[in-house]
Amino acid sequence: MRRLVWFFAGFIVALIGGGYAKRRVVTAAQDLAPTRVAQRAKVRAGEVSRSVRSRFTDAVHEGQSAMRERESELQPKP
Repeated sequence: MRRLVWFFAGFIVALIGGGYAKRRVVTAAQDLAPTRVAQRAKVRAGEVSRSVRSRFTDAVHEGQSAMRERESELQPKP
């Protein structure tokens, strides 16, 4: 009797574990589908582009500000 109980307990655990594993595999396969990969790459490229553009713009503004400050220092004082 004890063996039968453990057999069915193991069988049920295996069914649950198999279902969980199947769901994980299917989800991973869908995430790695070419359309999803391309979509994520497009989104990431847009984020990187915005970040680079923002940093570049900030650097230009900082340089212009420093240039104006230096020019005002070099201007002859009346």
